[in-house]
Amino acid sequence: MLPVPPAPSAITHRAPTDVLGDYVVGPQDLLTISILESPELSREVRVAADGTIGLPLLAERVRVRGLTLSQAEDLLKQKYEEAGIINHPNVTVAVKELLSRPVTITGAVKNPGVFQVNGNVRLLRLLSMAGGFTEDVGTQVNVLREDTGGEMQLITVVVQELREGKSDANLEIHAGDTINVQPAGAVYVLGAVNHPGRYLLRSDTQQTTILNVLALAEDLKRTAKPGNAVLIRKQIAGSGVDQIPVNIKMILEHKQDDVVVQANDVLYVPDSTAKRAFSRGLEAALQVATGMVLLRRP
Repeated sequence: MLPVPPAPSAITHRAPTDVLGDYVVGPQDLLTISILESPELSREVRVAADGTIGLPLLAERVRVRGLTLSQAEDLLKQKYEEAGIINHPNVTVAVKELLSRPVTITGAVKNPGVFQVNGNVRLLRLLSMAGGFTEDVGTQVNVLREDTGGEMQLITVVVQELREGKSDANLEIHAGDTINVQPAGAVYVLGAVNHPGRYLLRSDTQQTTILNVLALAEDLKRTAKPGNAVLIRKQIAGSGVDQIPVNIKMILEHKQDDVVVQANDVLYVPDSTAKRAFSRGLEAALQVATGMVLLRRP
């Protein structure tokens, strides 16, 4: 679970003075623009839906969406100087009104949905509002954000670093961001094991191997033929599958390296009690691998 206490049901409004240092301007914000040398040019402006504002004597609208207040000040100084209106102007930008804007959270959280935020909040706080991670959380959180040029950028955060409380991982989330918590991949173990089923891959930095998933399936049955196991893996291109022979007996005897499994792999271990059962079991495993059968752990 996330190392943060339960969050309130909504994010409360913060006064502008609490967020001046790092607040990022967004559409519908009401800004106060003050120009010391020319007070007549000072005014309140509403940021348009496209992230721009219009100011006196500037021929073109200025895009301020995604900028901090200090960055917006620097940009306006530059615009007035380039237009030859004021040399070295003293420009200040303040937020008079913060409008609530949505952040969307999807994926492996308990309560996915759209959350209204005022200003900017940290990733952990929003994840806590969404109920925290589910048991099938994967290894990364993706944050999709529109940059100041209108281009979409993808920011990836490692789940383990969030759990360890690393400050760099606890991103500042901007209104309008979309947060997707990637679910863990799963492998299927079928055939002569004590508990066949669907098992989640590890969500930490370690890889999951054949022996790991056998342990999850509570080991082989006494009638298993571990030397004839098959790992079924979807091909990267197309809808076909590869059947990879796996000698679990050799792996257990440390005569062969363990095999790393991937998301959606199917491990099939045949039973020695019936020859015809092998083909039937392998066919079932192939159906699972190709998506024809969705096997869920009881």
